[in-house]
Amino acid sequence: MAEAEYVTTAKLPREVIWDFVSDMDNFASFFMGYQGHVKESETESIWTLKGDLGAMTRMLKFRVTITEWSGPERVRFELAGLNEQMSGAGTFEMMDFADASALPATAEPPRKNVLARMLEAIFRFFFQIVRGKPERAESADAGPGAGTTRIAFRLNVDPGGPMAPMINAMIKPLMPSFAEDFAGKLVGHLEAAHGQRQAQRRIR
Repeated sequence: MAEAEYVTTAKLPREVIWDFVSDMDNFASFFMGYQGHVKESETESIWTLKGDLGAMTRMLKFRVTITEWSGPERVRFELAGLNEQMSGAGTFEMMDFADASALPATAEPPRKNVLARMLEAIFRFFFQIVRGKPERAESADAGPGAGTTRIAFRLNVDPGGPMAPMINAMIKPLMPSFAEDFAGKLVGHLEAAHGQRQAQRRIR
């Protein structure tokens, strides 16, 4: 299984973020390789993503099911591959960051060996050259304060079938960049939009 977690903070009220993410149509296109999605209900949709792993390029179709929609704090979802043996799950969590002492302690990530850390760093380096780093406002990764929100995005993907070990080994180093890319695009978009609204209010 390939897993990733990306945590950041944004100078945005939690309600502003929730108003946006409570509709999947708003953020679907921020996922890496996004090609399109079809909404079947408020909690189920079919997503098409382009998986690009060097020599291997596949169009992947997933059924995405929202299993928890607890606003304005948490979204949980599950993935089920439709044209590939693949499953997964993820969460998108938000909490007010006005008081850092209120944050729960996070578990230490498992220690990776030197080779794994090197490969991950190399993949991240080339990924950012190809994809570029999402633009973030000056308030990106802001510290505790009123109107600041802590955001955590977690995702795991579990390939199946005879090629599962090879696919798993290929996607593992890319998962941190995938999580960072999604969260960066989402927060960057919201910060820019929120900043524009604030500027318009001041002009009025």
